[in-house]
Amino acid sequence: NGTTNEVKKIVTTLNEAEVPSEDVVGQFPGIYKHFPEAMVKGVGNHPRPRAEMLVNLGIPWVILGHSERRSILNETNEFVGDKIAYALSQGLKVIACIGETLEQRESGSTMDVVAAQTKAIADQVSNWSNIVLAYEPVWAIGTGEVATPAQAQEVHLGLRKWLQQNAGSVNGANCKELAAKPDVDGFLVGGASLKPEFIDIIKSATTKKDA
Repeated sequence: NGTTNEVKKIVTTLNEAEVPSEDVVGQFPGIYKHFPEAMVKGVGNHPRPRAEMLVNLGIPWVILGHSERRSILNETNEFVGDKIAYALSQGLKVIACIGETLEQRESGSTMDVVAAQTKAIADQVSNWSNIVLAYEPVWAIGTGEVATPAQAQEVHLGLRKWLQQNAGSVNGANCKELAAKPDVDGFLVGGASLKPEFIDIIKSATTKKDA
């Protein structure tokens, strides 16, 4: 988000902090695709050309299945699974987003929803080594609401039946408590990645890995 100056500030903050770059995948606006990569090693971005173009540009990661594309563009679970399989076949690594709406959570169908989303990927993919499954509760995106550590842990524990990669809703205030949960081993960071607290989040997420 934002101007080139704002992107530069974010990247400068990351460069100045003592964090392992291999543990951070940045998503920058497609129009700035060459700008951040020239400034920080190991950070990719997510424009929307074909997979082959991303590979040709040396971009390693792509985010697929984001809630906005599922809802606004009506991308079905099966369609997302197909996209993920194709991206992997072209040499990309995938951050696959899953998550439930407020209505689905209130109806008690959270695990049914995320399991169905995950199964649609599993139906297309046999090797999960290049996939990170990112749990993003749709009801907590841009609403001011945040999934509690207990809520994130509950979903992550269930998702362990499908794979060994996951993430959760996170900010500077809850990152340490989230990272301490036994089935949480990574984060998909949204708006907090634009703030200095992003450094705290990165450090909390890597503490368990280094232990």
